[in-house]
Amino acid sequence: MSLYHAQKVAPSSFKVHSGGDLLARGGIVAAGLLCLLLLAWGHLGLGAWLFPPAPTVPQQQATVGPYQVTLALDSGQLTASGPNTISLRLQDRAGQAINGASLHVVSEMTTMPMTAPAVDALANGAGQYSIHPRFSMAGDWRLTITISAPGQPMQQATFSVGVRWS
Repeated sequence: MSLYHAQKVAPSSFKVHSGGDLLARGGIVAAGLLCLLLLAWGHLGLGAWLFPPAPTVPQQQATVGPYQVTLALDSGQLTASGPNTISLRLQDRAGQAINGASLHVVSEMTTMPMTAPAVDALANGAGQYSIHPRFSMAGDWRLTITISAPGQPMQQATFSVGVRWS
């Protein structure tokens, strides 16, 4: 083998990387990992794990149309793992219980386009209704309650709740 041949083969079989090449490759890998972390943070709800939503007030009240609606967290703070039990008390503006109404509850996350299965409230008598919502992830949610009662116009009451992982 001649010296010329050895010099011709050596450059193509051995690549020397400069510090700039290694730095650029490291930057690309780091940017990719950062993107994956941000996706996990937003789409998997990791942010709510590290920084849980504020505790939900155990009892909230809203007045809509002819109704006063009171929401109470019977099972304590709401969790994604459940079980969750919420009581709803439906009264007229004079404080009289309203029986025979239909309450349909839709849950929507306020920080991203995500919903939970809608539920219909079970009537317990004396203007008391209960629901058992299931949430797919932790975070801030809005419960929209559609109220239909005989002889009354349909109304909607909304409540903001925080859901924790456990």
